[in-house]
Amino acid sequence: MTSDFIPLVDLEPWFTGTEDDRRTLAATVDAHLQRCGFLVVVNHGIDPAVLERMRVTAREFFHLPEAAKSVVVPGEGGLYRGWIGPGRESNAATYGIETPPDLKETFAFGTVEELPEETRATSPTLYADNLWPAEPAAFRTAAEAYWRACRLLADDLLELFALALGLDTDEIVGHCRSTTSTGNVNWYWPHRHAAAESGQYRIGPHTDFGTITILDREPGLGGLQVKDDDDNWIDAPIVAGSLIVNTGDMLRQWTNDRWCSNEHRVLPPSADAPDEELISLVFFHEPDAEADPFAPPAHAAVDEGSRRLWWSEAEVGYQHAFRRTADAPLVETTSALAQLAGTSMHAARARVIQLGTELGSAKL
Repeated sequence: MTSDFIPLVDLEPWFTGTEDDRRTLAATVDAHLQRCGFLVVVNHGIDPAVLERMRVTAREFFHLPEAAKSVVVPGEGGLYRGWIGPGRESNAATYGIETPPDLKETFAFGTVEELPEETRATSPTLYADNLWPAEPAAFRTAAEAYWRACRLLADDLLELFALALGLDTDEIVGHCRSTTSTGNVNWYWPHRHAAAESGQYRIGPHTDFGTITILDREPGLGGLQVKDDDDNWIDAPIVAGSLIVNTGDMLRQWTNDRWCSNEHRVLPPSADAPDEELISLVFFHEPDAEADPFAPPAHAAVDEGSRRLWWSEAEVGYQHAFRRTADAPLVETTSALAQLAGTSMHAARARVIQLGTELGSAKL
């Protein structure tokens, strides 16, 4: 069952309907995203077997000894690839909130497409080679199939969003031909493995930096919550066969604040379910490395006092270094993130890892 705040959207008319059906769906999506940047989508076209293979092989990987997992850790230079171990990320730190590190492990991988060398040369970091574990043997095959399936869905969603905004397809999709998207597989360990400290989450409160996030998750007590306009935390609905799609800061910027990028978090493991371990599959869609994070806005700004507006003069890219609000013309959330002005989402994620490490390791 869905809530009024996070609606259910059936994508079937996009794939099989008439042009009128598509326009009706686009208008519905536009109305929803002006109110909340989260959707529960069904009939999305991703084969459930692709998701299941990714989840099964990921669980096998995360259950390996740490020595085996540490073979595929990111090297120097802030690459967001391979195994991101416990205690190394703090998403709430992007808001300048000092919370203990997130209670999770992550495996991250970037594009799996063959790209021309001149494209890769535009950003060796964003288009960096992936790190693949030797075991389980099926991991790479499962991950590449998952990334490709999500990329196809993201392309369809971008076309739908362009129609919803009254734009030519290329005005959005044209920025994403050589996408720098990343696949993240998150392992949320059970309560018996490590309990939460005060103020600690599986993932702390944050918004997503990029364009679209596609999430396939497992039901559980320590699940996803989304903050509404009244600062209430709403449990994200669980609907069989569905995916969660949410719009990120980049799309909010590109629509000149017409669409939302909601704060969200993942609750800590619950003592009421001591053996609950969850695997979440997350696809962070991102534009090309050379895409302008401050592309011409598609819509006029909303009233400045009613919603936060990005301060584009700061040129902070996808990061939350500076923010304009109704009651605080300029808020510097962290001086460290302010130094990321003009850099990419990838650099922000590297900084999140660094902040998590500085805040200390989670208990194992």
